[in-house]
Amino acid sequence: MEKIIRIIILFLCINGIAKYQTLDLNTLRLAQKQVTRSAGAVSGIAKKGKNQDQFIIDRAVDPDKYIVGPGDQFHINIISSNETFDHSITISPSGKLLIPSVGIVEGNQLTLTKLIKEIKKQIRSWNKNVKINVELEVIRQFRVLVTGQFSNAGYFVVTPMTRISDLFEQIISDHNQRKKETISGNRESIYNETFGMRSRIAVDDFYNRKLGIDQELDKNDIDLLSKRNIVIKRGDDSIMVDLEKFKVTGNEIYNPYVQQNDIIHIPYKNRYFTVKGGVQRPGEYEYKINDNINDALIIAGGLYPNVNTDNLRITRSTLANDSESFYLPIEDSKNTKLFSQDHIMVPYFDNANPHHIVEIIGEVKYPGSYPIILGETTINDIILDAGGFLPNADLSKIFINNNTISKIPDRELERILLKDELNRSIEEKAYVKARIRTEKGALEISSENTKDKNHILSADDVIFIPRYFPYVEVIGSILSPGRYPYIIGNKAGDYIDAAGGISKNASRKRFIVKSTTGQRLKLRRNQQIESGDIIFVPDKLEYNEWYAAKELIAAIGQVVVLFVYIQTIIIRS
Repeated sequence: MEKIIRIIILFLCINGIAKYQTLDLNTLRLAQKQVTRSAGAVSGIAKKGKNQDQFIIDRAVDPDKYIVGPGDQFHINIISSNETFDHSITISPSGKLLIPSVGIVEGNQLTLTKLIKEIKKQIRSWNKNVKINVELEVIRQFRVLVTGQFSNAGYFVVTPMTRISDLFEQIISDHNQRKKETISGNRESIYNETFGMRSRIAVDDFYNRKLGIDQELDKNDIDLLSKRNIVIKRGDDSIMVDLEKFKVTGNEIYNPYVQQNDIIHIPYKNRYFTVKGGVQRPGEYEYKINDNINDALIIAGGLYPNVNTDNLRITRSTLANDSESFYLPIEDSKNTKLFSQDHIMVPYFDNANPHHIVEIIGEVKYPGSYPIILGETTINDIILDAGGFLPNADLSKIFINNNTISKIPDRELERILLKDELNRSIEEKAYVKARIRTEKGALEISSENTKDKNHILSADDVIFIPRYFPYVEVIGSILSPGRYPYIIGNKAGDYIDAAGGISKNASRKRFIVKSTTGQRLKLRRNQQIESGDIIFVPDKLEYNEWYAAKELIAAIGQVVVLFVYIQTIIIRS
């Protein structure tokens, strides 16, 4: 009996120890999780703080021009004979800087130079025999008011090292993001309302994705913002900003830094002038009061060589909406005032043969814009002028597009897309397929074709030489669909095996989409695979029974009509 009692006591002890061990283990695990979470939180806070400390500036801060304010953080190093003090202190929202054990310094609306002098003066009043180092450690952020009639006018977050051009881009980006979200929401809400809206969206989507014509988000709003007549209201002063002139001259007087309490007014463009002929960027530009003719030529990028600078032709509208023209030598352009609606023509010495420009980009030695002679200059000529191909150029594909042609709407495509897909003829479906394969105004050739055909270029052509990137895509009912390295000699089965093989839902059909033509072909047993090809394994078809029934009834109806028609002909004959 005593032996049994000892066994029971021993069992209870062991069970208790195990229970407490389990409790301790569970407690330990819980504590470890909490520590991990806390560490993660601290890491996240540190990361956030680190990101906030980072700033991007175009040059070192000028202490004589930088105006300090609430949020600027300073590192103050005080060295005495006994010890060293290090402080990171920030100007408070009230504009004061509290230095521990020293006192308060007024730190608002002073230049950085003056504030550093005040800090050192205050510290030396406490101890004259110390060495003091003061450094601006973190640049503050603040909100500045932007006024105008555009939809997202209001407050924007900037720093003292933000230029007006940076703020302008921020306004554009904010507007476009809001507009895209609104358009996306509207499209999602109205997509299923009417067939007509679905068709219109199909047309827009086609132009946006395939033809490269972006939808203009709001022509009457953000696109009309002035870049040349921006006004900064700074106290009692008004500072004029001209971002177009800054772009072409680089003179920072036209693109100053933002300061706290500035009010930036951005009006709409409302007056224009035009420059044509022998300038770098002919076109229509925003007018600014007090400009002269030379300013207009600068805004247009400056003159080309081989232009007649003795006979600039100025066509000017009068109050009666009539126009008059006069000629001006370039020497007088700085002293001749520019008027709104002026049309400036810079003639070439040989007007019968003006410059026509094409652009070549991608894998050539010297990408850029090159002049051509219409009807004579070929692709090979431009490739030679651009220094030839780089070693990694893909010579199997040379793309040529024309910016002017690509913007011409395809009315036939629009007409087809506005029809219900079930009501489109075979030819209409084929037209949509053909247009998707070929961008409007585009041509795709290879370097071998250029040797034989040597395509003649047109003005505004853009030539793109892609980089050779050997890969094959395997998509569809595949275990690991994706991109795989192209290996010379490999067959389709090799790439399918590399992608993990086919899934259980795969059909027996296999297709290949050729990179050179975009055509989908039935995959043959010994099909040659080229770089850029797509191997497609479709899923087993899941038929919609109702749709299949409708198709069957329609087919039977057509057969019946045909039978009645034939019977009628037989009876009449």
